[in-house]
Amino acid sequence: MKATIKQVIADQRQYSNAQGTIERSISQKLFKGNEIVVISGVRRCGKSVLLQQIREKQKEKDYYINFDDDRLVLFSLEHFQDLYEVFIELFGKQKTYYLDEIQNISGWERFVRRLYDEGNKVFVTGSNANLLSRELGTHLTGRYVQIELFPFSFDEYLNIKKVKWDKVSVNATETKVSLIKHFKIICWTEGFHSI
Repeated sequence: MKATIKQVIADQRQYSNAQGTIERSISQKLFKGNEIVVISGVRRCGKSVLLQQIREKQKEKDYYINFDDDRLVLFSLEHFQDLYEVFIELFGKQKTYYLDEIQNISGWERFVRRLYDEGNKVFVTGSNANLLSRELGTHLTGRYVQIELFPFSFDEYLNIKKVKWDKVSVNATETKVSLIKHFKIICWTEGFHSI
């Protein structure tokens, strides 16, 4: 399994970056504490992108793996020790881990708990349906903070489109029409055609 893990890590390093992505509004305090940071949310809301944005801001970035990889379909709880050893072998000793789509591995909470108990900072992502299980509460209670990520808010969408507005200008005719137009665009693309 170690050879497969090494190959996956090497391949994922080639395409795992957040360049050109939209910055999400997340409190920086979450990254400085010793708690495990759990990023959960619906599918395709940007959990992995947020994890990459977090990595880029940290001094230690190397201990990253995305478990949503077909080569890891046989990865199980006992392989976490192999992963731990491979990280040290490839990058030396570090204290920050980034475990993407971890809900794909049964029993992952035990490994993350061990990392936490050894004084490491751990970031994990996973879908709401699988990540928010009883096991998460049982093994990690009081040891994690959760970021529940959603698709872009209307304000984040407006920032992407470079639409400027404030409490005063929102009352101006041009601003109001622009905001309504953008809102209708979102509604149309999401299937709310009657708005």
